[in-house]
Order: sequence, then structure tokens, then C-alpha cells
Amino acid sequence: MRIGLTSGRKISTKSLKVNNVMKNFKVSSLVLVLGVLIVAPWVQGVAQDAPSAPPVVAPAQPAPSAASASVSGGSSAVAPGVASAQPAPSLWSMAMPFLVMMAVMYFLMIRPQQKKMKEHQALIQGLKAGDEVVTQSGILGSIAGLNDKVVTLEVARGVQIKVLKAQVQQVVKGSI
Repeated sequence: MRIGLTSGRKISTKSLKVNNVMKNFKVSSLVLVLGVLIVAPWVQGVAQDAPSAPPVVAPAQPAPSAASASVSGGSSAVAPGVASAQPAPSLWSMAMPFLVMMAVMYFLMIRPQQKKMKEHQALIQGLKAGDEVVTQSGILGSIAGLNDKVVTLEVARGVQIKVLKAQVQQVVKGSI
């Protein structure tokens, strides 16, 4: 597919890098789903482990006599209605799902964004007069002049505009 420009120059859409918002949305959705899948079973496990009521304490019973020990077989049995005490979940087991979620977010969202920013900074540093570029707003042009923060683009013969250097999205290989 080719896009026609008013100056008569054409550029292939395949050579343009399109900022894909859906890609970021998919990554965010993936992190949310992974977070739910990791945290939900953990929350259910903690809810099942937690006692619903305070444990019932059995009333004090007299020490077993020799006659009762021989009848019961000498084994000590837990009184009916007495709940066994569950150990409280450790701090590590409570924090683990959140640490995993933070690691997933770092590797799926933060790290790629930092890499993208470094690549954009390198692109901005490497701009020179004569490069053909595309701005974030989709303006195509050739660099006529550079300052610290401003780039002068020639979008048609004799037509120059100034844009911020940071708004340059891509250097186009070949002619526009």
C-alpha cells in the first residue's frame, strides 16, 4: 500500500513503524490476568486456613485413673468439639504473590518501555541535516536544520516547519 503526499513523493507504509496502542493494551491485560490467576488461589487458601471462630477450649478434665486408662486403651483422644489450632500464614507466603506480580510487571511493561526510551534517545542523538524523518503526528519531511530542542523540517520545496526534536519518531530509510 502506498500513501500519496501533496508534494508528489510517496512512501511505503511497510517502512513506517506504527505506534501500536493495542500492543500496550494487550500487555496490560496480560499482567492483570496473570495477577488475578496468581493472587486468587492464594487468597482462597488463606481464607480456608484462617479459623472462622476462635478455637474452643475444652474444660479441664481430671487426670485419668488407672481403671479408665485400661478401658480406653491408654491412648489420649482429643475431646469432641475442640478445634485444632492452625498456624498463621507466614509473612513470606503473604508477600509472595505480590512479589511475583511486580516481577511480571517489570519484565512485561517497565523494562520494554525503558528499552524503547533508550532507542528513541539514540535516534534523537543521531539526527543530522538531510535525514528524512516521520514525526509522531505523521508529518513526513527532510531535516533542513537542527538546534538543541528544535528540528526544521522541509515538507515540500520551499516549505519548512519547526517541530520539537523529541517529536521525531523515526528516520526513514530511502527516499520519501
